[in-house]
Amino acid sequence: MSSFSALVEDDARLARLFVTLGIGGLIAALVAAVLGTTIVLTVSNSMDRSLVVTADAVTAADETVALAADTIGIVSDSFDTLVPSAAVAATAFDDAAAVVVDTTAVVTVDVPDALDAVLAAMPALESTASVIDGALRVLSFVGVDYDPEVPFEDAVAELEAAIEPLPEQLRGQGEPLDALAEDFEEFGSATAEISDDLVALQLQLDEAERLLDTYASTAAAATAVVADIRSDLVWQRWLMAGVVVLVALGFAAIQIVPLTLARRLRAGAPVP
Repeated sequence: MSSFSALVEDDARLARLFVTLGIGGLIAALVAAVLGTTIVLTVSNSMDRSLVVTADAVTAADETVALAADTIGIVSDSFDTLVPSAAVAATAFDDAAAVVVDTTAVVTVDVPDALDAVLAAMPALESTASVIDGALRVLSFVGVDYDPEVPFEDAVAELEAAIEPLPEQLRGQGEPLDALAEDFEEFGSATAEISDDLVALQLQLDEAERLLDTYASTAAAATAVVADIRSDLVWQRWLMAGVVVLVALGFAAIQIVPLTLARRLRAGAPVP
């Protein structure tokens, strides 16, 4: 009798143990489901907020890049006009310098030499004028109308007096004309250097514009990727939460085993 009582008491203890294990398993499954779902939703929400911040940052960067690209585009368009203008100006200064050099040669050499030749011929022309003037005066006594205010000889003399200082005056213009030609040459060289610098700067602007276009394309692609990730995250969070709940339900279902064993032990039924 005592052996049977001890066996019944052992079965009761074992049944209480199985009940404890089953109930503990159910509580653990419930806690795991709640905690797992909370963790999944919290992590997914944090990721979503991070993605929102990332998307905003990418959008701001895209707007900044677009503004910079527009500004550089405007400047580059201005350089499209400025660079040829600078090259034309440099060529114009060089041409002007060449014209001044040619003008200097004419003004300081050719014209003075021609005037010197005229002055050299003036004495003979003066003598000829004197002869012509005398002959015309004689003819005036026989009916030829000749009574000039300035005799021909005097007119030639006045012309000689007017021409005489011109050669030296013209030769004296050589220094300022040479200085002017040098100034034009310097202006041409400086303008050519500026033109070269503008060409180099325009190439840099074109490269910067190309890089900004690349950055804009990259930013657009990044925005699309972030949007796709956020879209995928919506169903992935619920999928993960569902998986956690299913695992918890599966673990809870397993607790049927100890609870069933405990019920059989209490009922005195044989345990399979």
